[in-house]
Amino acid sequence: MVNYIVQNPNSKIPDHILLSQKYRIYPILGLMGTFLGTILALISIPNNPYPAGALFSSALMMSIGLAIAPMVAIFRNPQTALRIEHILILAPIYWLLLDLLQGTYNLVEVNVLGIEGAFVAIGLFVSGIWIASLSRPWKLPRFLAKSTSYVLDAPIIFRFILVFFSLGIFKYAYACNFNPTRMIYYLGTNRWTAPWGRGQLGGWDAFLDHLSYFGYLLPTLTILLILKSQKLTAKVIMAIALSLFMAAFLAHGGGRRIIGVIFGAALICWFIQLKQIKIKHFLIGIICTAILLAFLQLMLEYRGVGFQKIIQTGEVQLTHEHLHVDDNFLRLAQIIDIVPRYHPYVYEKQVFYVLVRPIPRVFWQGKPTNPGFDLPSILGKKGVSLSSSVIGEWYLSGGFLIVFFGGWLYGRLANCASLLLIQDTQSAKLVYSLSTMTLFAGSRSMQDLILMSYAILAWIFITELVLSRQRSKSV
Repeated sequence: MVNYIVQNPNSKIPDHILLSQKYRIYPILGLMGTFLGTILALISIPNNPYPAGALFSSALMMSIGLAIAPMVAIFRNPQTALRIEHILILAPIYWLLLDLLQGTYNLVEVNVLGIEGAFVAIGLFVSGIWIASLSRPWKLPRFLAKSTSYVLDAPIIFRFILVFFSLGIFKYAYACNFNPTRMIYYLGTNRWTAPWGRGQLGGWDAFLDHLSYFGYLLPTLTILLILKSQKLTAKVIMAIALSLFMAAFLAHGGGRRIIGVIFGAALICWFIQLKQIKIKHFLIGIICTAILLAFLQLMLEYRGVGFQKIIQTGEVQLTHEHLHVDDNFLRLAQIIDIVPRYHPYVYEKQVFYVLVRPIPRVFWQGKPTNPGFDLPSILGKKGVSLSSSVIGEWYLSGGFLIVFFGGWLYGRLANCASLLLIQDTQSAKLVYSLSTMTLFAGSRSMQDLILMSYAILAWIFITELVLSRQRSKSV
């Protein structure tokens, strides 16, 4: 059964006021903490900042400054822990500062000015987010609001799981001639030998790649089914199995952020539906996050050789001593070093490049292959892909002012999506969870923001196709 809700039960109170009352955040404190953290980070930069671990104090000061306001809000009301603005504010700690806190790598081919500029850019981006949160949220687009207005029961959720699994797994099944044995065999090999892989400049098979985005929703839908069923039924067991099976194929591609997004969204979906948050819930969340991070590390170790290596050797071999993220801070500092002194800003080319990425090359042979700036080529590195976080991409588009604008834009998107927190429908919880992890992953790159949002588009498409028609028939 599907019910359709047009308004929330507290419709007399404006949504943004109700959101502020139930899930309060502290933008002014956040701005003060960010400013202070940035200043202390700059002051703490040593005379020789290049050895691994040399920037620990600076990264720590910056991290504390960013975390002050979210921690105060969570202390006063634990339910604000997963408000999107807080996740987005803390994202630079993971994507940029965590490697510095661990002393993962030496900073090479970069000047002190680039390092200082990187800390300033982080501060400006986060300040933009806080400034955006001071404004009244944008209204949700009509098509998105409609997709979040459905109250779902267990049978329809299970049907959704079957539909999304069938669409998500089709790419892998088709590549193996729908042979389950062959699919499982290639699942254990490295990602380069699997028949479902394609080159960077893919052709018609690019359409099949888009089907895998439907599989992103399975873990979150499974959480909804578990919460709705409230017991371990055959359908729940089947949903868990399908989610893990789909996740195994998604993990085979080596994209750690994909696995992080889909299981992170599921964890958020569970957390935000708790009526009362206790210490045990935080402990469960921390344990689940630790397990997820450990698996992401395992993916990094074996994505080049395949998980069958574990079976062949009979042991798990780890070559990385730290929790590896990316050398985003170093690449951000290098970009600030290079642009605009040695290379001009790319301006609109960066955003244009990201927006046209989803268009299959068979329709546009001359589609750009880069945004007008190729850091690996400038550094003399071939056959590698270097990321600098979305902050680096915004800097390429026009400098520090555009970095602040990028933070403001991300903050506006987060503020808008936060309105879903005050809706009581399962569909709203699902879209909120996916939106949170989409913006978190989007802090790594604009491309990830676009690609991860496909899961939300998949939900909108299926709900419009299935639920709207079902409701029309019932009427």
